[in-house]
Amino acid sequence: MSHLLSADDSLLFFPACPEQAVIVHQALKKYQDYTGQLLSPAKCSLLSSAHCPDDTLDEIKAILQIQTSTFEAKYLGLPTPEGRMSADRFKSISERLAKRMNSWSEKFMSSGAKEVLIKSVAQAIPTYMMGVFKLPASTCDVYTKMIRDFWWGDDENKRKVHWIAWENLVLPKGLGGLGFRDLRLFNQALLGRQAWRLIQYLESLCARILKAKYYPNSELIDAVFPVDSSPSWKGIEHGLHLLKKGLVWRIGDGSKVNIWRDQWIPKESAFKPMGRSRCRLRWVSQLMVPREKCWDEELIRHVCYPHDAEDILKIKIMQFPVEDFPAWHYERTGVYSVRSAYRIALSCQASSTAGSSSSSPSGERRIWRNIWNLQAPPKVKIFAWRLARDCLATQRNRKSRKLVSDSTCRTCGGEEEDGFHAVISCTRAKALRKEMREYWRLPAVEELTNYGPDWLLLILEKLGTEERAQFVLVLWRSWFLRNDSLFGSGKASVRASVIFLQNFWDTLFQIKHGTTVDIKGKAPCQSVCSRN
Repeated sequence: MSHLLSADDSLLFFPACPEQAVIVHQALKKYQDYTGQLLSPAKCSLLSSAHCPDDTLDEIKAILQIQTSTFEAKYLGLPTPEGRMSADRFKSISERLAKRMNSWSEKFMSSGAKEVLIKSVAQAIPTYMMGVFKLPASTCDVYTKMIRDFWWGDDENKRKVHWIAWENLVLPKGLGGLGFRDLRLFNQALLGRQAWRLIQYLESLCARILKAKYYPNSELIDAVFPVDSSPSWKGIEHGLHLLKKGLVWRIGDGSKVNIWRDQWIPKESAFKPMGRSRCRLRWVSQLMVPREKCWDEELIRHVCYPHDAEDILKIKIMQFPVEDFPAWHYERTGVYSVRSAYRIALSCQASSTAGSSSSSPSGERRIWRNIWNLQAPPKVKIFAWRLARDCLATQRNRKSRKLVSDSTCRTCGGEEEDGFHAVISCTRAKALRKEMREYWRLPAVEELTNYGPDWLLLILEKLGTEERAQFVLVLWRSWFLRNDSLFGSGKASVRASVIFLQNFWDTLFQIKHGTTVDIKGKAPCQSVCSRN
C-alpha cells in the first residue's frame, strides 16, 4: 500500500481483495484513534478496475463502509480516467474556449490582435489536459476548427473564405507559416515529456509503479506494451513514439549500448550504424581499446562503413568512469524539451512543404525574417506575410474560388489582378509610391520586378532595415486604397494617404524611442520645486 497527498485529499492504492481492504480499514481506524480526527465515509469514493468482479467490489465497500463506487467526473481539473475516454470527456476545453470567444469582438480586431489571442489564450487552454491524456482526434479537430473560424472571421450565420490552408498556418514562421500549433502534434510532444521523466527518474514512485505494471522485465524504450492499458498509459505510449525519434545514448563505458540496435551516433538522422555482414561484435565497449579511454580506430573502420566510422570517431569518450545514459539529441543540454520535440514532429509531417531553397538544417529560410523583424505593427507584418504567400483577396484568388468570373483589375482594367499588380503595378499604387519618394527612400522602379512567388522576399532582402519597413507600409496603404475604391466609399485619396503614412511613421518612431507626445494630457504630473 502506498499513498499520495494531493491538495487536501489522500489517495490509497491496494489490491482489489477483501483481505487488503481489512488492512486498510485497520490502518484508518488506528489513524483516527491516534490523531482524534474522524474519517467521513460519505465523502470517500472508490475507483476500481473494470476487471474487478462486482461481488468483490461490494464486499470491499461493505468493509470500508463506502457508498460511492465512482469518482467525480473531474478531479484536479482533469477527467477521471475511468472506462473509455471518449470525446465527451474532453468537451470542457471547447466550452471554455467558446466562453472566451463570446467576449472577444472579432469584427473590431486586427489580424495582429487575433494572433496574440490565439497563441496566448486559445492554444494555452488545453495544454494542462494534453500533458496527461492523448486527446481524441475529433476533439482536436473541433477545437482547431474553432480557432480557424475565429482567425478568418466566421460566425454562425456566415462562413468567410479561408484564403490559405490551415496546414500552412501551423508551419513555423521561418518556413512561411504563422507559427500556430498543430494540436495533435503538440499533444504528442507534451506526452513525450512524461515518457522522458520515466527514463530520467527511475527511482521515482511513479516510475517504479508503471514499470512493475507495464514493463517489469525490460526497459521502457525496448518494451512491447499490452493493448488493454489505462488511458494515462496510452498517452505515455503516444509520446514515447516521438521520444524515440530523438533519443540517443551518450557513451560512457559502452557496456549498455548495442552497436547495431540502439541509437548512439549523434548525426542528423539514422542514429544507428549500417552493419556489415558477419560481424559478431555486439556492444559499443568492444569498439574501444581495452583499459584505455579511446576508440579502436582500425577495428571501427573494419566493421563499419566509412561515413559511420567518421561519425563514431568524432564521439568523445569520457575520461572518468561513468555508465551510458540516454539524452535528447535535439537540445545542446541533452534534456528533452517540448519545443524541440514539437518541431521534430512538425518537420516529419511537413517535410514536403518546406522550401527546397533553404540552407538551414531545420528547413527554415532566413529570408522570412525580413518580414517578421520589420519595424512595424503586427497587422502590417501579417499583411506582408499574406502578400508573400499570395493569400490576399485579389481578383485572381477570388476567381480561383468561383467568387467572380473575371480576374481583371477593377481599378485600372489593365491586366489580371494578383498580389504584385494590386500593390505594385496598379495605377493608384504607382501614384502613391511616386508621391512617397519625395519623403522616403523607396526601391527604384526597375528593382520592382515580379521574380516569381518569392518576389516580395527577394526585394526586401536588398533593402535596409528602415527602407524595408517604409516600403512595406507603402504596400499596405496601397492595398487599403484598392479596397476603398472597390468596397468602400472611394473617398480615400493618394494625398491623404501620404499624410497618413508620414504621421504613422512619426508615431512609430516616437514609440520606439520612448518620446511619445502626450497629446491628451494623460501623462503623470511632474512636481515643480521653486526656490526663493
